[in-house]
Amino acid sequence: MKKQLGVLASLLFLSATAFMWTGCCDSNYCNSEPECIEQPYAQPYGSTDESVCEPQQQVGYQESASFGQMPSFGESRQDACEQPQACEQQPACQPVCQPAQQPVCAPKCQPVRRECGPVCKEAPPIPCEPLCKKLEPCKHPNQNELRCFDGITVSARNPKMCLLGEQYPLEFDICACQDVCDVVVTAHLPEGVTFVKSVPEAKVEGRKLTWYIGSMDQGQHILAKVFVKCECEGELCACFCATATPVRFCSLLCAKPVLTCEKCAPEQVCPGDAVNYTITVTNRGSCAAEDVVVTDNLPEGVQGPNCQSTLTYKLGTIQPCESKTVNICTTAVKRGKFTNTAVVTACNADSTSCQATTCICCCAIECFKCGPKEQQIGKNADYQITVVNTGDLPLTEVVVTDSAPSSTAIVNANGATVDGNKAVWRLKELKPGEKVTFNTTLSTCTPGCFTNKVYVSTCQGCNTSCEATTRWRGRPALNVCVTETEDAICIGDSTTYIITVVNQGSEADSNVVVNVNFPDEVQPISASGDSAAQINGQNVRFAPYPSLGARQTAKFSIVGKAKQSGDGRVKVELSSDSIKTPIVQQESTIVN
Repeated sequence: MKKQLGVLASLLFLSATAFMWTGCCDSNYCNSEPECIEQPYAQPYGSTDESVCEPQQQVGYQESASFGQMPSFGESRQDACEQPQACEQQPACQPVCQPAQQPVCAPKCQPVRRECGPVCKEAPPIPCEPLCKKLEPCKHPNQNELRCFDGITVSARNPKMCLLGEQYPLEFDICACQDVCDVVVTAHLPEGVTFVKSVPEAKVEGRKLTWYIGSMDQGQHILAKVFVKCECEGELCACFCATATPVRFCSLLCAKPVLTCEKCAPEQVCPGDAVNYTITVTNRGSCAAEDVVVTDNLPEGVQGPNCQSTLTYKLGTIQPCESKTVNICTTAVKRGKFTNTAVVTACNADSTSCQATTCICCCAIECFKCGPKEQQIGKNADYQITVVNTGDLPLTEVVVTDSAPSSTAIVNANGATVDGNKAVWRLKELKPGEKVTFNTTLSTCTPGCFTNKVYVSTCQGCNTSCEATTRWRGRPALNVCVTETEDAICIGDSTTYIITVVNQGSEADSNVVVNVNFPDEVQPISASGDSAAQINGQNVRFAPYPSLGARQTAKFSIVGKAKQSGDGRVKVELSSDSIKTPIVQQESTIVN
């Protein structure tokens, strides 16, 4: 039943449609110009009684699209329609078919013309230029850091703004959060910029820049820069990405101990001095050296404790960069230059050796001075000074000083600088075994034994001295004096003759002999004195006095008896080693 009703309704709808189409075809329209015709299905907005023609909306929409504008919500359809042209005054068209009823023409389209504006006669106004231009923003959020992405952090930096046509840098700070490898950073440049250069140089493929960094250690920073030039306005978006591969390491220690040694010793010592050696063993390898032993074979010039010639020291284990020291005390026993070698061995390292050379020598110098053992005062005494380098090393700045005694005077000193009683010779160098001589002459008027000293000094501290002693002899000066106790005696009377010998000189005289000859008027009876007397007739001779020193006196006496009258002359003769011709002194005695 329902289906039948539906079919019946459909048939009625189709019949009504056909009827309406037929009625439209019978209506009268202008063939050349559009005309407003009253139709019951087309009424203008806001109209109730008057019939107007429907504006052709299709023509008016296409023109608006050409300006690029659409009607806004709320505008009247009349504003959007195109105003139809006014109908000219022509006779009415003859109807093609007689309508069922005569239509009544309303006022043609004047109201519509008054309401619609002249759309086609005047173009719409061009929109005004905006006061400021709004830049197109970036479609993506501005995030300039990839934090610990695949083990790295990439931070991008760029200027806040760049003027059109200028260059600006875009920096990428690449930091390794951990040890990574195969680090690759890629930047995609946006439209509107031109690539200028990159530092470091990147691989450029169109707008794609790629940096192949490779391996990075944890905490390592690498800065990459790209310089671009702005060519259009707007907020330009540059995309960057990074990849890396975290790495881990497994290690195997491969090491080797390397031993070195250093030996220190004095360069020069004297025989009998201590020779101290210092041996320093260092492990310059990468692992410990085990069972380290130092063996020192002493040379023949030195002797170890308890007369040992081979010394051994066990140092044990020496870690890398560790050092151990051995001190050896020996004694120099032989002159010469000797090299001491020490050998260092270990169970897991190659052996090594070190050595030190010491010169065992004497820094020695000797001097000799020779001259007369005795010399008469007032005469010159010549001396010779000899200086010899008896050591093993050359001596420098040698100074020889001859100091004469205060009682003497320097008469001559060839090549020396004389200052008072000092003569000084200077030598730049005196080689080992070299000998030099110096001559000097002294004189004095003062008798006595005087020692002349020579001092020798060197820059090396080897000093010495020598001396020579000379006995300066003076001259004896003997004086004899004869006196008698009684003079003018009678025959048979006695008188005593006193003989005094005085050495008034500066030197003792030896073998002083007094010989007295009496005249016939007086006969010697007895004699005495500092030496024994011998009377032989009219002659009295005293034994030689051994030595009569300077300022000393010797006395002798003789007793004589008058035998006959007359002027008797007693003659005293004095002789000595210094007086070859006797001194004769007479004493007169009157005998009545």
